[in-house]
Amino acid sequence: MNGKITLLTGYDHFFGQTRKPWVSLNTKALIEDLEKHGIQVTEYPFHKVMNGEIEIREAVVFYTFSQRENLRHYIKDTVYALQNNGNVLIPSYELLHCHENKGYQESQKRALGITNLPSLYFSSKRELEEYVINYPVVLKTIEGSNGKGVFLIKSKEQLLDTIKKLEPKASITTKLDLFRRKYLRLPKKFMGYDLFDSKKDFEQYRDYITPEICFVLQRFVPGLQFDYRVIILGEHYYVTKRLTRKDDFRASGAKRFTFDFQAPEELLTYSKEFFDKFDSPCLSLDIGVKDNEFFLFEFQALHFGINALVRGKGYYLNSGGNWSFVNHKPVFEKELSHALLTYLHKKKLF
Repeated sequence: MNGKITLLTGYDHFFGQTRKPWVSLNTKALIEDLEKHGIQVTEYPFHKVMNGEIEIREAVVFYTFSQRENLRHYIKDTVYALQNNGNVLIPSYELLHCHENKGYQESQKRALGITNLPSLYFSSKRELEEYVINYPVVLKTIEGSNGKGVFLIKSKEQLLDTIKKLEPKASITTKLDLFRRKYLRLPKKFMGYDLFDSKKDFEQYRDYITPEICFVLQRFVPGLQFDYRVIILGEHYYVTKRLTRKDDFRASGAKRFTFDFQAPEELLTYSKEFFDKFDSPCLSLDIGVKDNEFFLFEFQALHFGINALVRGKGYYLNSGGNWSFVNHKPVFEKELSHALLTYLHKKKLF
């Protein structure tokens, strides 16, 4: 590679995120810092690539994620197409697919041998009958942040009731259509389908249109009063402790942070071991600990909250196997640029 990067952004040069999912970092500042270090950056919006106005081949492509559903699907389509043109995608398509997809995250963790927080990923509650579920268990919807879509489930009855409440409700139009098919539809025959049965067809159609949801069931770790958010940018490890509310097991979404503590070296080493398994310049990890055992709850490769970076006092650095703390007030755009540059040198792409 020759020191060139293609940067793919959303509307109005959006590259997320900073304060909130809808707030972009300063894309111009990011580009300027990369160019200051000898990287030639060309920026395009996703639609220019998807609609063939720009052809990108055998390039290094760094791109944003989005929590907007239409953009998330569009970005996935664009990035999937780009990986077939010999491009180096940063982050990888697999990590993009993990974003706002807690089910696929569990698949990726299992593929990496991270199994100390057992989980099951379902497309429907009907699949539950084939598994033994040990309660209590944590139910997670596939999408959602800040603790939304996360429930502590103590019994099968509560699980089924919670899923039922989460499932979309059939519309009045759908209910009327089912009534018509069941009670008002005249007998039919279809040429070439001699075994057609109206009653069976109704039952299959009713099942086909029944709203269902995907969900994850994850082992519950009792007694946790906090977890850690670790943000890794290159070799810089930013850490915050997220406290739970009273009578609530969720630290995510509680908005109770503390930065005045010494991160355990075991936590930093655990984070590094996980980070080293992924092909990415940066990563955000949500980690719990109990009885000196660490549990990785969730991770994101981009578009994660950056409180640990903005409100913390600095980062941890590993040198020769030893951890030290560096007092530092970072600028996110420069830190992201640094992480990307570190990654490019490590991968011999620059």
